[in-house]
Amino acid sequence: MAVNPLANHHEAAARVMPGRDPDAIKRMYVDLGADWWEAHANDLDAVPALSLPETHPAVTRLLEPTQGLLLDAGCGPNPTVSCALAATSSRTVVSLDIGLGTVRTACAIAARRGVHVLGVVGDVERLPFRAGAFDGVACDDTVEHLPDDAAGVAELLRVARRGAPVVVATPNRHNVYILWARLRDRLRGRRHPLEHYFVSSSHLREYSWPEVERLVGARTVVRSRVGCGWERTSTSVTARLASWLVRRPPTRRFSSMIVVLAAGTGA
Repeated sequence: MAVNPLANHHEAAARVMPGRDPDAIKRMYVDLGADWWEAHANDLDAVPALSLPETHPAVTRLLEPTQGLLLDAGCGPNPTVSCALAATSSRTVVSLDIGLGTVRTACAIAARRGVHVLGVVGDVERLPFRAGAFDGVACDDTVEHLPDDAAGVAELLRVARRGAPVVVATPNRHNVYILWARLRDRLRGRRHPLEHYFVSSSHLREYSWPEVERLVGARTVVRSRVGCGWERTSTSVTARLASWLVRRPPTRRFSSMIVVLAAGTGA
């Protein structure tokens, strides 16, 4: 029987997530990586990008001025951020994920696209790099999966040299479509737990803008903020209008994704 990575992952999440055991959660992602490689080593075009298509351009734009050695922490099997960053010859990109199969798949896809990345298997909560090793760090759609998100953010900041750009992107649990779904359910007399509205059943948590500000800002300075919309996900007039609105500071709190640029600590 053919391996279906996402179906297997959803089944595993139903078993593992209620217990919140860190080791079991990390093993779940290692197993997912093995499934990615088994299912798609010979069919790389079928590997999905696991973040919204609006996110990686926002992340890479914030890192556009940065040259040298960059880290994509939690690159995923289809490493769109790594590939975009590595397309410039003045950058060397390290693509890190917790599963060997995920890293193998990511490196194979990058090579297929004509870019070279350095694949590393590692845990974002305990990155295998010295302090200040990187000139820039990206972490897209990953912190919400970490059992200890504060430790993960501290590690992202530590491995970036002091003042270097560190970009963190994560789903916004107050995005306008989720708030509308919650309101609609309330009006119909349906009350669901917060996790019901998460983008993925394997997310340990999803954040609001103030929560991300507190998580990242507890250790460093947040320099810039970007709200992502839905213009690549949908071509509807509503999506285009909503996307325009959430790029403005007053309505950014309703964006699809939260993207912040912080300063590395190097320690």
